[in-house]
Amino acid sequence: MSSSDFHPINTDRAHSPDASKECEESDSLDNLRWWQKATIYQVLIQSFQDTDGDGKGDIRGIVNHLDYFVALGIDVVWISPIYESPMRDMGYDISDYRKVNPVFGTMQDMELLIQETHRRGLRLILDIALNHTATEHEWFQTSRRARKDPSLGKRDWYFWSEGKVDEFGNRIPPNNWESTFTGSTWEWDEVAGEFYLHIFGKNQPDLNWDCEEVRNELYKVLRFWLDKGVDGFRLDTMNLVSKTSSFPDAPISKEGSIWQPANYLFANGPHIHEYLQEMHQEVFSHYDCVTLAEMSCGVSAPEAVRYTSRFNPRPELNLVIQFQHVELDCHDGDKWMLREWELPELKRIINEWQETLVNNGGWNTVWMENHDQPRGISRFTTNSPRFRALCAKLLALWQFTLQGTNLIFQGQELGMINPGLFSEEMNQDIETIQYWKAACEEAGTEAPQKLELAKKAIIQKGRDNTRIPIPWTEDAHGGFTEPTAKPWLPAFDHGGEWCHASQRHSPESVWSFYRSLITMRKANPTLYYGSYECLDVENPIIWAYKRKSKHKCYLVVLNFSGCASSWNYVNHSVDLSTSRLLMSNHMTCEASSTPDLIFLRPFEGRLYQL
Repeated sequence: MSSSDFHPINTDRAHSPDASKECEESDSLDNLRWWQKATIYQVLIQSFQDTDGDGKGDIRGIVNHLDYFVALGIDVVWISPIYESPMRDMGYDISDYRKVNPVFGTMQDMELLIQETHRRGLRLILDIALNHTATEHEWFQTSRRARKDPSLGKRDWYFWSEGKVDEFGNRIPPNNWESTFTGSTWEWDEVAGEFYLHIFGKNQPDLNWDCEEVRNELYKVLRFWLDKGVDGFRLDTMNLVSKTSSFPDAPISKEGSIWQPANYLFANGPHIHEYLQEMHQEVFSHYDCVTLAEMSCGVSAPEAVRYTSRFNPRPELNLVIQFQHVELDCHDGDKWMLREWELPELKRIINEWQETLVNNGGWNTVWMENHDQPRGISRFTTNSPRFRALCAKLLALWQFTLQGTNLIFQGQELGMINPGLFSEEMNQDIETIQYWKAACEEAGTEAPQKLELAKKAIIQKGRDNTRIPIPWTEDAHGGFTEPTAKPWLPAFDHGGEWCHASQRHSPESVWSFYRSLITMRKANPTLYYGSYECLDVENPIIWAYKRKSKHKCYLVVLNFSGCASSWNYVNHSVDLSTSRLLMSNHMTCEASSTPDLIFLRPFEGRLYQL
């Protein structure tokens, strides 16, 4: 890295001898659970570390890097699905919940991972999909045959329909619902002689949670893993398990299309709270564990309160993962239709979540990228080599000074960015493949122009952006696998200075900045449990906010532009006369300011203790 890109952080301040003396104690802090104080690190197992030379990451690769998490300051490791699966959707299409996918290892490997994780004082949570299975699952295979032979059992474990008959006498789906992966949510099954529902891919049939037997069997699965010692679950698409059972047509919102978005008909459904309360009572209330639930297809902050508030008479979930802030760059909910957005829009979304959940007994999750979302640097700032490290640190400072539990995705701590490339080889994701296929079929006479727009959308939003292997070293494939092996997804050449081996011992690196931030956050608990107050909401360049508790107050000032700027803090009742600058991604000395203004360099972020 060029020294002109950014200046060293003031690590002495983050690791000062009296840091522990700054840890404030209060009733609020004493009552917090371990998962509220935690930094959670998401591992996409396929792209983390390959130890057997097959080009795919494995469980042993995680075991071998557990000390990496300890050095970084991580508290909880969340790993992507490890269950038996045909792997059409990264393992979220599960064919056996109690077996480990041999691609990743064995049950003995999983038991070793659990044991070694705990031995280091870390916790481990598993990613699991309970809304749907793979078509290869024994439950589905039995259910499809049981439609004609009910004596087999499991007849109603999935959603089946004879559909409708069109004017030509052909069987057609029962409604116009559009799958999240394009096309109809219904697929004809020859064995059953009926359609089955799949909100996602056609090989991912939705389980019928209205069937009590289904729920009870899934509860047994959860207990199976909790009894093995895991510390909780990231629950995939958890707000979809209750649908509008009458399956009405969705209103027309996409002119000219047979299939229409129907999120509100299959998300946050009529029995969702009843089922989640039951799941908590039957399973999670008996373990010291965390439930981190992904809320797909839309959830509002008030709805999230209903899922997570400690004031609920019947508990449901601990944490939710919401997507409003990462849907700013799409048009009317269409991921592939790109739009420009302004900083005040992002502020308003974050403001609502920061204020609504805490004020109503809930708890936020704070994140900006994961296995389904592009890299934060590429999305919220710029890929420019000149500013890359600064942007990585700016976004880290933003994320780690917001209220809630922090989630970081593998490689985020190294400043990884989107590859910025389009190729058939790069398109491994089922959603991207379906979209590209549909784009090619629909292009027509305007093919060149439409396909270029489709390529641009994939380059910016495709899920494979964050799935490329993590660069450990400067070796071939970034040290992810053996030099002679072929990674399942092409490794991107970031340049040697961006790999972990180069960053680990550099005090100027993005990795060192993340480590210092995690340490600083633990030493200043107000940053994860205190109140949030946004200042100057409509400012299009500067994001400033206070974090407060009974005894402490902090000010965060972030310049989200590539230009030098200033911010008039006096206009917002801020007094810096006795403040202390705790951290900055640009720090070489105390920040420049006047009695009225703070002067910020491009993409500069600062954290003050007031």
